[in-house]
Amino acid sequence: MAKRSGKKGASNASKEGSAEPKADPTPVETAPKPEAKRSTGNYDGAHLRKIRENKGLTLKDISQRTKINLKVLTALEEERYEDMPLARVYVWGFVRCLAEEIGLDMHEVAAAYVPRWERWYEKHQPKY
Repeated sequence: MAKRSGKKGASNASKEGSAEPKADPTPVETAPKPEAKRSTGNYDGAHLRKIRENKGLTLKDISQRTKINLKVLTALEEERYEDMPLARVYVWGFVRCLAEEIGLDMHEVAAAYVPRWERWYEKHQPKY
């Protein structure tokens, strides 16, 4: 029976072959953070509806795929902000899902659409 070393995790391999690679002392450069992307498109509700209809999709189709309530999708296209959730994260997510379903860049569409909702929200937010 082979005698075990008293050190935990020690091996009986030769010293030459068992040396662990040393960490590279050169600092790792990190990629620069991307700048906030400004939307170049006019992605309002009417434009989104036109694109969706040109693709032959109904709001019901999109509602079934995304599980977003049909009333919310209708409110998005009609820009009836009062019928949408009063939380930016929901509006942002719903717009991104809709954009993805109709084949648009979700980040660009959200960057164009959500600021209009935010301006509305600032004027109409509940006063507690």
